[in-house]
Amino acid sequence: MAQGGRSGEAPEGLLKRYAATVCTDRAGRVLLYRRTPSVAVYPDHYDVLIGGAVRTGEEYRAAALRELREELGWTEAPGLTEAYRLRVDDPHGASFLAVHRWTAAGRPPRPDPREIAWCGFVAPLTVAAGGYTPLVPAGAEAVRRLFPL
Repeated sequence: MAQGGRSGEAPEGLLKRYAATVCTDRAGRVLLYRRTPSVAVYPDHYDVLIGGAVRTGEEYRAAALRELREELGWTEAPGLTEAYRLRVDDPHGASFLAVHRWTAAGRPPRPDPREIAWCGFVAPLTVAAGGYTPLVPAGAEAVRRLFPL
């Protein structure tokens, strides 16, 4: 079976895999964050998807949990569920994206300052109405799918 590496383009005919989570609080607000200016893709953009690449041999859910730990300091995510999967064509290249949902309860996030410049829980309607721009396209799609007006 052909496998791609962590960096660079996927081998011919293979798509990279990404896992991400949309986090909400008990009040139904969505965790929104602004990417740092130094990230390679969509610098200084807002997003609701906390995630990253799925490693070789790793399941989507395990990758989503790992990314929650690495980017926000959450070591557990009871009730994490997959919401949908789709093919995405963006600056990362063609990929498969598995989007998860999780309600964060308890300890607030501890964002990794190398990747997250700001984060906070906001009303999904504010995000959907364009209150935070520019917004990463896959994050905008997640808001449309998970928080219909």
